[in-house]
Amino acid sequence: MAEPVHGNRPSLARPDRAPNWSDRHEGSVSPAIRDARTAYLKAIHGFPAWARMALRLRNRIVAPFGLRTEGAEGGELMATLPVVHESADRLEVGLADKHLTFAIETALSGGRAAVTTRIWFNHWSGRFYLAAVLLPHKLILRHSLRGLA
Repeated sequence: MAEPVHGNRPSLARPDRAPNWSDRHEGSVSPAIRDARTAYLKAIHGFPAWARMALRLRNRIVAPFGLRTEGAEGGELMATLPVVHESADRLEVGLADKHLTFAIETALSGGRAAVTTRIWFNHWSGRFYLAAVLLPHKLILRHSLRGLA
């Protein structure tokens, strides 16, 4: 499994305001998962086949607009996101581009995992992008969290 990148990318510069959009999904975690990094990596590598197909379609659509597409098959793109914060019980990764800035936090507590996604729009196209990926985002997160139990 690919490990999230440490050190060779700049820290995520989040806007100095509340996110424009966020959501949170929770699920049970197997006792074998002892830290947030393990939960995050297991969740993103458990993407269903339909999600991998959706990511391939996403790549074709967004590549002309300059959005990152390398490694977007399965969870590989997600596995290479820069780490914003890491402790045993919390891992936050994120990325900023001209369209939007996002952070994904995986937190473990009491045998449960919570995944919170936060988005700051940097351009009107960020809103459009979120609208296009919102339903698959929610379905993938729910599926991935079930895989941690």
